[in-house]
Amino acid sequence: MRRLLVAFALMLGLGSRGVGSPGPENLLLVVNGDDPASVSVARLYASLRSVPAGNILTLRGVPKGGTIPAVEFRRSILSPILRTIKERGLEGQIECVAYSAGFPYAVDVSADMAGKTLPHYITQPASLTGLTYLYELAMAGNAAYLDMDANGYYRDRTTRAAARPWTDEDRALQTELKTAVAAANAAKDPTETQRQTARAAAAAERLAKRHPALPELLYDLACLRAVTGDAAGAIRALEQAVNAGWFDVTHTEADPDLRSLRQRSDYRELVSRMRSNPVIIQRTIPFHGSKRWGIGDTRVLLSAMLGYVGPNANTEAEALACLKRSVAADSSSPKGTVYFMESDDRARTGPRTWAFAPAREALRRLGVRAEIQKGTLPSGRDDVAGAVVGIATFDWASSKSRILPGAFCDHLTSAAGVMTGGGQTLLSEWIRHGAAGSSGTVTEPYNLQAKFPTAFLHVHYASGATLVEAFYQSVAGPYQQLLVGDPLCAPWAPRISVSVEGLKPGAALRASASLTPKATGARAVRFELYVDGRRVASCQPGGELRLEAAGLKRGPHEARVVAVCGPMEHRARAILPFTVR
Repeated sequence: MRRLLVAFALMLGLGSRGVGSPGPENLLLVVNGDDPASVSVARLYASLRSVPAGNILTLRGVPKGGTIPAVEFRRSILSPILRTIKERGLEGQIECVAYSAGFPYAVDVSADMAGKTLPHYITQPASLTGLTYLYELAMAGNAAYLDMDANGYYRDRTTRAAARPWTDEDRALQTELKTAVAAANAAKDPTETQRQTARAAAAAERLAKRHPALPELLYDLACLRAVTGDAAGAIRALEQAVNAGWFDVTHTEADPDLRSLRQRSDYRELVSRMRSNPVIIQRTIPFHGSKRWGIGDTRVLLSAMLGYVGPNANTEAEALACLKRSVAADSSSPKGTVYFMESDDRARTGPRTWAFAPAREALRRLGVRAEIQKGTLPSGRDDVAGAVVGIATFDWASSKSRILPGAFCDHLTSAAGVMTGGGQTLLSEWIRHGAAGSSGTVTEPYNLQAKFPTAFLHVHYASGATLVEAFYQSVAGPYQQLLVGDPLCAPWAPRISVSVEGLKPGAALRASASLTPKATGARAVRFELYVDGRRVASCQPGGELRLEAAGLKRGPHEARVVAVCGPMEHRARAILPFTVR
């Protein structure tokens, strides 16, 4: 019966290479001014990525330690970030918050959870980056950020119907279902097991009537009917689940709850349908901070930590080396292989295997090689462009494999994001050995797919998304995921060059100037003009950008002309210093 809990929870200027959306103009770099490593990492990143000076926020008095209370997070970190964005006129422009080293990795949200009846798998703390991503809910202390479908930017299966909003009565029924299943699993008396199973089935029946298009719920209902002896009803519920988008044939075939159905022809027919139905994910899209992608029509902000420096994590030198490699990997189109690893640890591998084959096929269509391998780590390979692993501990050096610049690698386990040390291999192991980014949960999350990135992260990445976009398009409930690495890394973005007529670098202006931009390497959909880091104008291809000197103080300034290109809105720029006289 343990699976029932898992299934239901799924619920000549200076040119630049092209990166995805966002670019450095859309990023707020947050620095702990009291931490030398934070200052060092931020200084290097700002230089490598040409982050405008006005997009850098230095905080003082950041609480020390790995975990801080939610009230302190709001007061000393999130509130200053949002206030700075507003005061500097960057609203509608900032789409990503990048923390340098020197920040807590987790936020104690027990106060936000107090007095609420929540499923057992809703644990705490939350991660710094996950809570920043869900910033509007976090600022309000609205515990909806804990939901497994809190992230509307997540790219779901195309066969999945839109979910109905959940009411308080629905949540009460959900709690009843979970409580009964837990009691049935724990019962030692067969009569009590039967009683609690019937209780769970009754709650599932009522929920299924209220949410008839939720495949995980329908699957759980099929299991409950099967174990209570209603084989015909179990087949009906399983067929409804398949029609609604249930696709995990591997789990279905291994599920002991459905053992009584195995020899039925209608069961075999449904399994055959699942095998033949392709798993197709919604297309990769660029992030727009103006859209309300959070649950309850709230806004979100992409968020990552550039590095975590500590005794059990990375050294400052390792964090700096990661960023240097990542920037160099932009537009490199790595000639490597993405490895989907099936280890013997089913608890850590099982939740993500459903996507291995369809993700491999999607990567093949993009011209990127991928392999599904048995084992813990790819062995003796020098071409690791990405890795999806499920294991608690590992030693990468012993694998004799090499991670290519720009790669995203992660391993599903409970404590990969507990950066002070949690008895398991930390995500920092991937950074140490060459990955551009990795992620992990900051406490015991339970092995729910919704809390971890799917294998389709690598499809979004290979489609040209930045690392941070690819990550958040692949995690439905990101509140406990700590994302570490270069958020703007984009190995599969096109190479784009921008040229500008009408303003030479170092020019002296007394009045206005008309700038005519041009992009090569990709089709521009628009051009944007930034002055001293603030977006002030835009135009269509073939148009002009007006740079107004009036209103600017005398002295040095910076103009940036950013080309926004293609459906993924890849960005490249020409940076033009000028002087107002």
